[in-house]
Amino acid sequence: MIQYLKNKPLIINTDLDGLISGLILKKFLNCHVIGLSTSTEKFWVIDQFINKFKNVCFVDMYVVDQNTYSVDQHIISVNEEHHKLLSQNSKKINPNLMNNKYFLPNSSYYTKYPFGTIHFIIALLENIGIDLTSLNLKKNIENISFIDLILRSDDAMKTTIASEYIRNAKNWWEWLKKISKNGPITLSFIEYLSQIDSLYVTNKRDQITRLLKGNPFYCDSSDGGINDILEGTKIKDSTKEYFQFIAEISGIDLFDINFNYKTFKGLAKRTSLSLQQKKELISNNSINGKNIFSYAFVRSSNRENNFSYTLTNKW
Repeated sequence: MIQYLKNKPLIINTDLDGLISGLILKKFLNCHVIGLSTSTEKFWVIDQFINKFKNVCFVDMYVVDQNTYSVDQHIISVNEEHHKLLSQNSKKINPNLMNNKYFLPNSSYYTKYPFGTIHFIIALLENIGIDLTSLNLKKNIENISFIDLILRSDDAMKTTIASEYIRNAKNWWEWLKKISKNGPITLSFIEYLSQIDSLYVTNKRDQITRLLKGNPFYCDSSDGGINDILEGTKIKDSTKEYFQFIAEISGIDLFDINFNYKTFKGLAKRTSLSLQQKKELISNNSINGKNIFSYAFVRSSNRENNFSYTLTNKW
């Protein structure tokens, strides 16, 4: 599946998971980053790709259009029936589709994939025989290593070591190990995590938060997310410095960011779906007759506002 992304243009998220995924896909599959996203209601695309979204792959963001590539790690299937439908589409690359995890029943949701898109992408690249050992996981800047940033992505380190989901995390590391065919980078993650404890996780997480949210990067979230990356039509200086820092610590040349960008803004919503709305989502990719651009089930069914989605009618 992952080989289908070779040479493709990408739209990636601005957080650690999205940026590192974009850099890895650039280096090993010759992909080209032509846009960035908040993963919910806003994304920025270079001028020449405006209105050509079907030709790109969205990274760390599920897009419902059947002809658009997306690689992400969210729960997107309502139930087994929906899963059978979605998993037929080879353009939707998702560990929960590969490993039969759905929103309903809760027993399935509670065992969903708990890590970032980057960990999944690395395992898939190793699966097809791509040698990733040129990555220097130990490269260290300001007492933060590249492996620390990778494992901070989507809180993989905390989930594995210091959460109530340790057993599920262990199961999924075994799954990634199998998918990667015992790939050396995936094995390095597992080995590194076996050597640290909860105090290390807390301290490293706090350190990364201070770095990313402080001067000169000023990220909006502790995992590197940025809500507004532009000044006018150009990427602002603080965001450029952040991107360049992640590229430097990864040892991968930064993708070109010296373009004019156009901003697209959708309407992001949170709700809980009724039975009828679930049926509509399965059959039409819509809610109350309105087309959905992207969505994910972000909480279990016994919690309110468990469904996050973005409408396209505001673009």
